[in-house]
Amino acid sequence: MNRTEFRLFLKRYAENKCTPEEMTLIDHWYELIGDDELLTSMQDIEWQETEDRLWQKINAGTRPKKARIVQWRWAAVAAAISGIIIAGLLWTRGESDPYYAAAGNTKEYNEIRNDSKANQQVRLEDGTTVNLYPGAAMKYPHHFHTTKREVYLRGKAFFDVGKDANRPFYVYSNHLVTHVLGTSFMIQPSSATGQVEVSVRSGKVEVYEQTNASQKQTTGGVILTPNQRVLYRQKENSFQTTLVEKPEPVVPVADMPTMQFSDDALRTVVNALGNYYGVEIVVENDSLYNCPFTGALIQHDLYTRLDVVCQTIGATYEIIGTRILIRGKGCK
Repeated sequence: MNRTEFRLFLKRYAENKCTPEEMTLIDHWYELIGDDELLTSMQDIEWQETEDRLWQKINAGTRPKKARIVQWRWAAVAAAISGIIIAGLLWTRGESDPYYAAAGNTKEYNEIRNDSKANQQVRLEDGTTVNLYPGAAMKYPHHFHTTKREVYLRGKAFFDVGKDANRPFYVYSNHLVTHVLGTSFMIQPSSATGQVEVSVRSGKVEVYEQTNASQKQTTGGVILTPNQRVLYRQKENSFQTTLVEKPEPVVPVADMPTMQFSDDALRTVVNALGNYYGVEIVVENDSLYNCPFTGALIQHDLYTRLDVVCQTIGATYEIIGTRILIRGKGCK
């Protein structure tokens, strides 16, 4: 029996598909673990060590003793074997997870874990600042490479990357690679939905899937600009691009328009809002551009401002991908 067959064997046990003889063998394996308290106290990585130890003993040729199976023992066996199976799955997943792959070079990396209830700011040697949210962790080299900058992330974090055109910045997180030259963006995984969200506040980023952590093979991907985000679903290998929930202005404070209009055509209003937030706003038919608008858009939120404009001209809007579409009959 090789190690792959060993894991498949344990899987059959977890699915209650073993023969009586196989169940007796598993009872013997439980005895080889040798510590009842171990089953309730081990961490995830210790399950892998337990499997290694058990595998070594099995390979040593130890023969099973006469089975002594009682109800509590089989419950413990189930806990032990199920734990080892889960650990095996986690270990296999870890081998393809960039964060775990980086763990193989612990001497070359610093690791920051935010175990507090507040955000923790980390400043890297290139001037990049990273805001780690509670529960997040990051690994980064003691010194960045001369041609690129790479960090490994678990959890949610906001990056404000120092500009360095000669050394692109890469963030590896949850099988995603976020590639930037100098920008600010958020990476937010969700354990509930199994998806990862990358949203851009400034600059431009490239986001693509990493299929192999050790060889850094990649597939697919999207380009994001300010106020855009992508939702990546690993199970479906899909990327869905859309706008962020609360778009922020992209123009310097000194260049911010007054957003006061007096009988101005909708085209003027749309262009002002589009430039202010870096968002493409289009109309369903050109006659909408003829509709006049008068008023001061004092609200900060883009969508609230669009509500005011659309109510005034008898139109509606919807978000389609990374664009906003205004619908209505228009004006003559």
